[in-house]
Amino acid sequence: MAYFAYAVLQNTLFLAVIFLLLYLLREKHAGIKYSVAALGMIKLLIPPFLPLTITESSNLTPGVNVGEITALNSVAEATSPTTLSVPAIFFLIWTGTILIMAGYAFLSMLQLKWQLRGATFIEQSHVEGKTIGVYSSPNISVPMSTGLFPRRVYVPLLWSELSDELRLSLLRHEVAHIKRRDGLFGALQMLAQALYFFHPLVWILTRRLNEYREMACDDIAVNNSTVTPLIYSRCLVDVAEHILPACNYSSASTLIKQKNRLYHRVNYQVKENTMKKLSKRASRLIWMLLLILIVPLSWYCKKESVPPPPPADKANIYGTITDAESGEPLAGANIILQNTNQGAGSDSKGNYVIQDILPGEYSLVCTYIGYKPQRVKATAEKGRSSAYHFKLEPSPVPVDVVTITGKREEEKPEVTFVPYDEPPVPLGGAAAIANNLIYPEEAKQRGIEGMVLVQAYINEKGRANDVRIFKSELPESCNEAAKAAILKTEFKPAKQRGEAVAVWITVPILFKLEKDKTP
Repeated sequence: MAYFAYAVLQNTLFLAVIFLLLYLLREKHAGIKYSVAALGMIKLLIPPFLPLTITESSNLTPGVNVGEITALNSVAEATSPTTLSVPAIFFLIWTGTILIMAGYAFLSMLQLKWQLRGATFIEQSHVEGKTIGVYSSPNISVPMSTGLFPRRVYVPLLWSELSDELRLSLLRHEVAHIKRRDGLFGALQMLAQALYFFHPLVWILTRRLNEYREMACDDIAVNNSTVTPLIYSRCLVDVAEHILPACNYSSASTLIKQKNRLYHRVNYQVKENTMKKLSKRASRLIWMLLLILIVPLSWYCKKESVPPPPPADKANIYGTITDAESGEPLAGANIILQNTNQGAGSDSKGNYVIQDILPGEYSLVCTYIGYKPQRVKATAEKGRSSAYHFKLEPSPVPVDVVTITGKREEEKPEVTFVPYDEPPVPLGGAAAIANNLIYPEEAKQRGIEGMVLVQAYINEKGRANDVRIFKSELPESCNEAAKAAILKTEFKPAKQRGEAVAVWITVPILFKLEKDKTP
């Protein structure tokens, strides 16, 4: 919702500039006005691409006690009632309106195709280097071409009453639409109008584009022709008098729905000789300025969470853990300040924070099963929060994990981080866990796939005697299968100074079906 709101605001400012330019160019030819208006419509279809980092205060739980870092938060999220938020309601309304407008456009196209199905072939014409078929239909009152890449031009019955020169001018008008790819741009214009159906400036710009497009093609039709703008204008007036008001051809590239739009074209042709041409230098300058303006009006907020300010004599360290290849946040990654009892686990967005650190130099280690560990030198400055972000690279073998002491949940001991020399790893590697994993039959039949993050307490004997679901969007049967796989797996226990120690680890378990629906 925020992303789209920024896009609406920026596009509104850009359209304001477009309308200002159109006002300044009101006495210029239609071609330059159409190009400016078209750029405004294209801007609507360009998503914000320039990230602008904005820091905001974070409510991340400090990672002193692992049992409280994110496991409790994830449980609260899972048990909260599912309700539609206000942004979700607006999104549903927005999506529904887009579908309605798209359906209306599609039905209009089908209606037009139906009305043109009985068109009679007249001739094959070669106009402006383009070969087109000319067809006559009693169901239309204006010449038109339809589709994204049309090869036919449909003409009304009064076509036979027009002179050869006038018919050639009208064909040149339609060929101009075809060569300019107006059918394709019309579809993009319709898409932009559907996305911004609530925006009045977009509707005004659409109307202007339709007018400028026809006027620009009118200029091409009479350029270097024996048909004068006055004669061409009389033809447009005659066509306006024969419009069938009951028909709707909203998808045709050359149809003008209302008679007054044809009269606007007539007025433009009458005034065409008084229009001032714009120099190539001026037009290039306008395009360059508009293209440059697109960049600062295409930013989006990339929020960076920061913890609350630390006490004056302490420091904070925070950051984000992501996959180096996909950029996806990694939930359940472990971060530890070596030679201290302080550390943290990343939340569902990959964020972590370690608070109330004594100032000094530290070795900050980030580990996650299935990824290569990373170690950086971190500086904790008095009264400041420092950011250290990790991009972990996948590893084909189990890797180090942060060791966190703890005992069985029922004993409720204080859980603190403990340095380690050797991390716990499953005997037989990741394949051992995979061999113990039983894909639930119901999940296989329904084609359910995804990842379950499991928190496991590995005791001094290398057995998991406490397993919890850290994060999962899969059915309960998959969660139970993941927990069972960890419980069946034997680990090489973590060691500190040669002695086995009990630790907590986070293990990602992927449920993925092959083509034959086997795990």
